[in-house]
Amino acid sequence: MIAIREYRGYGMVSVIFILYQGFITMKTVFLGLVFVISVAYADNFTGFPRTQAIVNILVDEHGFDREEVNRWMSEGNYRQASVSNLSAPAEKTKSYTQYKPMFVTNTMIKNGRAFVSTNKELLQKAEDTYGVPISIITAIIGIETRYGSSRGRYRTFDSLGSLAVTEGRRADYFQREWIRYLLIMRDQNMDPLETKGSYAGAMGYPQFMPTSYVAYAVDHDNDGDIDIWNDVNDSIGSVANYLKENGWQRGGRIYSTVGNATESEAVKLNSFDRDRTLAELEALGWQVSHKGEPNDVVFPVRLEGESGPEYWLGYKNFWVVSRYNRSFSYTMAVVQLADAIKSSE
Repeated sequence: MIAIREYRGYGMVSVIFILYQGFITMKTVFLGLVFVISVAYADNFTGFPRTQAIVNILVDEHGFDREEVNRWMSEGNYRQASVSNLSAPAEKTKSYTQYKPMFVTNTMIKNGRAFVSTNKELLQKAEDTYGVPISIITAIIGIETRYGSSRGRYRTFDSLGSLAVTEGRRADYFQREWIRYLLIMRDQNMDPLETKGSYAGAMGYPQFMPTSYVAYAVDHDNDGDIDIWNDVNDSIGSVANYLKENGWQRGGRIYSTVGNATESEAVKLNSFDRDRTLAELEALGWQVSHKGEPNDVVFPVRLEGESGPEYWLGYKNFWVVSRYNRSFSYTMAVVQLADAIKSSE
């Protein structure tokens, strides 16, 4: 027999217990209740089972002051919305016909052209240094933050903390990001409770997660500071460096349109597995415009267009763009916005 009990706490939390009578011990139920109640009634992070372990790591391994860390935990705000939104990003829930108009628009193209005009010198420096085209750098910053005008409205401390203490199988990942974020804030002499970003903790113009900041952010204007939150110059260089470090090929092809495509299991549509070459796809019946080399690794793409399925072929640099966000819709929106910005220059 199944018994259903619903427990509602403060805010947005609503939890349903399904108890399989005779199979779940009272101890299991009790432990589950302890965790759920701690979530349901949490305004800050002090009541979560994972919090104390994180505090200990910050104090014992990284030399933070325990009193200060505890103050952060008590002044932070748990955000159930961060947990909910993480499972349903637009690039996974919308078709490409719905996704593309969010980013590839006349306004985005116009503003992208203005961004290039305003930052031409530093964009050119980035292209010369890292080999990444100005249009690709600009398109990524445009899609991520509307060219810096929308860098996030949620406190990064709250977003990362909410995911670190409750986000299931990814909690360990977000715990590492939360800790890294606090280390960055200390190094930058910034208040960790003031910085704002995305619901998932991404930061600044390029929307880097903390570990990406450490790995890829650069001092592009050579002023002695790496600032992706307020400095568009460092943000431009950091996006370009991110792509370079992930394998960008200077002057390499990004994608080709396809005149005729066949769908079969052998083609492996919309897969980032790197085990198909251009020659193999052509042998399967794909007619590709502006072809690369026969041995080029390629990624067959099928997305829904306004008039039905549309097909493209991505090359190595297409795959590199996808390292920013592992979504075919996102990657295609970047390259199509970049093409539109470049053609309008």
